[in-house]
Amino acid sequence: MNLKTHFCNPFHRQKQPKHYRILCCISALLTAFLLLTGCTGASPSASGASTAPSVPSGTLAVHYLDVGQADCTLLLSQDAAVMIDAGNREDAQTILQYLESLSIDSLDAVIFTHPHEDHIGAGAAILEKIPVDNLYMNTDTPDSKVYKDLANTADQKGLTPIHPSQHDTFSFGDCRLEFLQTGTDYEDTNDNSLILKVTHGDNRFLFTGDAGQAPEKALAESGVSLEADVFQAGHHGSEYSNSYVFLRAVNPPNVVISCGRDNSYGHPHEAALSRFRDVGATVYRTDTMGTVIASSDGTNITFDQQGIESDREHTDDANGLYDLPEASYIGNVNSKKFHTDACPSLPAEKNRIYFNTREEALEEGYEPCQNCKP
Repeated sequence: MNLKTHFCNPFHRQKQPKHYRILCCISALLTAFLLLTGCTGASPSASGASTAPSVPSGTLAVHYLDVGQADCTLLLSQDAAVMIDAGNREDAQTILQYLESLSIDSLDAVIFTHPHEDHIGAGAAILEKIPVDNLYMNTDTPDSKVYKDLANTADQKGLTPIHPSQHDTFSFGDCRLEFLQTGTDYEDTNDNSLILKVTHGDNRFLFTGDAGQAPEKALAESGVSLEADVFQAGHHGSEYSNSYVFLRAVNPPNVVISCGRDNSYGHPHEAALSRFRDVGATVYRTDTMGTVIASSDGTNITFDQQGIESDREHTDDANGLYDLPEASYIGNVNSKKFHTDACPSLPAEKNRIYFNTREEALEEGYEPCQNCKP
């Protein structure tokens, strides 16, 4: 900053009237006070709130940014900053201003869970403006302009995307990040989302991108440790994610849903909200609360918002969810028929939806298969 453009110079050779010189000195003193106290009109946060506080030593702050019907999450620990996803294209200025408000001028890592526009939209702008040490992506390469812009910008910045393998880890600040799903075994791009868990002391944060029930079921049956203290709801709270079989394994006391107000998808879906209530989870929503910040000291987690508490107490025994039947009915999202898990007419994995009870399938508008007669 060139202070000559903000202060009147009392040593200027041209003599000014006495009252003018007095006003200049007052202006200089006032400007200096504003600079020292930080009242300089810094960019507001994405939710319109005041600048977020700095992260105390030994803590992790997870900022679930309010970027409408999209995802962008910022993790801060010590002097390290990691970003997961980057909203839509029109969110670029909001995200950049949020980083500026926190005095973040570089990122240790950026992770794009999958290459859909609402997760990588502002990615090119972020890479263009902010130095990034490491870029993590899956291997999907869609023929879309937003993906090509991102890939070209990464190349111009000398960033070669890292395609992690399952159980690959890296550390930042006081935290450890582990990739739980990294493959591209599914035809649905959403289902190929990178799934990752961040551990800070005794606390765990889980992110699943837009992964649906098929990868959720596969992970839950794989024996991978999924239990988390804060779960970012899959696919913005979609009914086709956040299945009971997955929530049994995660058993989250806190759920954060990143979604846009009055979005056309109906996210979060009442079916997902009902499952979160059954878990006994407190729910935080960016569409109604704005940006949500969770702070971990390694033992406890606090939120800057008042969450929506469940009418069911959260307990360590998965709140009775283990008493529910396993997902033994499988629906076809195209035909709207549902089957037993032994039916020879089961749909391809990408077209499946899992139901825990026959009644649940019927309530969702699915009809029983005439072959297996579930």
